[in-house]
Amino acid sequence: MLKLGIIGTGRIAERFMNTAVDGRDIKVVCVYNPRIEGSEKFAERHSIAYVCQSVEDMCGKVDGVYVASPHETHYQYVKTLLNNGVNVLCEKPMSLKKSDILELQNISKEKGLVLMEAVKTAYCPGFNELIRIAQSGRIGTVVDVEASFTRLTPMTTREYLNPVCNGSFMELGSYVLLPVMRLLGSDYKSVYFNSLRAYNGVDTYTKAQIECANGMATVKTGIGAKSEGQLLVTGTKGYILARSPWWMTKHFEVRYEDPDKIETYDFPYESSGLQYELDEFIKRIQMNTQEKMVEKSSEGESIGVSREESLGMADIMEKFIDWNTPELEEIRQSNSVRLEEIKKENKGVKVWAHRGCCYRYPENTLESFEAAAKIPGIAGIELDVQFTKDKEIVVFHDENVKRVTDGDRNVCEYTLKEIKELKIKSNKDAQGNETYATIPTLREVLTLLKPYCEKNGLLINIELKTSVIRYEGIEEKTMKLVEEMEMKDYIVYSSFLRDSVALVKRLDSGAKTGMLATDIYDCIEGMVATKADAIHPYIGSLIYELPKDMNDIPVRVWNVEEPFFNNDDRPLKDWKWDEYVLCGVTDIITNVPERYLV
Repeated sequence: MLKLGIIGTGRIAERFMNTAVDGRDIKVVCVYNPRIEGSEKFAERHSIAYVCQSVEDMCGKVDGVYVASPHETHYQYVKTLLNNGVNVLCEKPMSLKKSDILELQNISKEKGLVLMEAVKTAYCPGFNELIRIAQSGRIGTVVDVEASFTRLTPMTTREYLNPVCNGSFMELGSYVLLPVMRLLGSDYKSVYFNSLRAYNGVDTYTKAQIECANGMATVKTGIGAKSEGQLLVTGTKGYILARSPWWMTKHFEVRYEDPDKIETYDFPYESSGLQYELDEFIKRIQMNTQEKMVEKSSEGESIGVSREESLGMADIMEKFIDWNTPELEEIRQSNSVRLEEIKKENKGVKVWAHRGCCYRYPENTLESFEAAAKIPGIAGIELDVQFTKDKEIVVFHDENVKRVTDGDRNVCEYTLKEIKELKIKSNKDAQGNETYATIPTLREVLTLLKPYCEKNGLLINIELKTSVIRYEGIEEKTMKLVEEMEMKDYIVYSSFLRDSVALVKRLDSGAKTGMLATDIYDCIEGMVATKADAIHPYIGSLIYELPKDMNDIPVRVWNVEEPFFNNDDRPLKDWKWDEYVLCGVTDIITNVPERYLV
């Protein structure tokens, strides 16, 4: 049984453990991440024996290592592993420099080690059969390759973190360049780029035109714009068409001048596809050969990424970086000047508490709301309302109470008396004993917060939870309670359901409302349709600057990545909320308001 290690504990590492490892004659025995806490949680989830303190610490424990860390770290990790005699399967791109790739290839050859670049498409049966047919002469001479891979990705993900090492071309370029390198060769003549950019400069959509010795190619990548994701191979006698998602090649067609002559091919594509590259990695280690990066499979077909292809892809990516860097620097300097101007004008982003201080206290509880209300400079508090079985308004987020309480039914299936008996685990007392909170009514919350509203101008965003269960009459009853408590001036009503937002406006045209949606464009469309006063989009959808005619509209954003109190093991990452003002954000609604105000 081969012993493997993993460097990196992010999304691809999780998929690797969940879909590729099971059923194979291997065991993952150690994991490394510079953030030790991340390694420990990953190891616990996947029953991995060792949490390594360094890359060198892995080397005596394993036969091979899967490198699944951020792009900019690949080269140094791979070099360290190879120099310590360890076989490597490295996520694409293996490096962003051609010279780095050549150096790593030479080390692996000198030491007789397996070095593979993990572009999963290169190892799957359907893609390799498509290539075989294209090279067989069946469609004549290949003269053009068009490949597109676009995937809409939230702004909060790592793809947007580093403008140089991330972005659509760095993330997806290896896939679209692979068929170009394979069919037209890696010794290209020229390449030209065009890109669409996010407000921070990251390329969200890139098109590259490549001139080759014996043909031409067009490749497109996108993380912030969507296009047809197909692979089209043009020949002098016919063409091959593989529709999206061609990079997981399950089906393709060979077509000719005669429109009725169509040859279809279908292939299995198991799970995530990572198992194909892992199987090849295991086989190469067992064969202990490293004459070439392309080996022969048992069927005799070439699979994997060749030395020349890896060098060619890295060369084009390096040229993209050289072309991209000057414009990135110009955008960075411009944004820096704009941020300074905004600070001088005191137009920074306002901070709201999401379900109270729900990182330190149980969400939507009186203690969580009180802690938030006491934070100096807090602009508002967001909360959620639902009906009980007897039509009482309670403050709770999920339709089912199971995640937060010791119950397991929908809120609307409990009477107020019954729901008040549910326990929410809270912080321990001074003696270390468990303490518990209860689900509050909206009246209790408003009574608690009213003095802070009147003294500090604190606003309260009441989210009407009507998009899953349509609580008929909750808008009227909630607004009536607000009027009764003389708090109308401090309340903003929001909902994912447009009918609820529109109804609030019909009941009282002077009521302040906000349109909730995951996508910014759905928010804007809903705001127009309901005559809302503000938009409340998911921060991940704010990739580009908002239209200029929205400059005076409150844009209150929220983030689903932040952890809650005592309820999940997600890390508390930095949220660069001050930079979001560049794309039009006026307010953030966060689980940790104290982090930005205290």
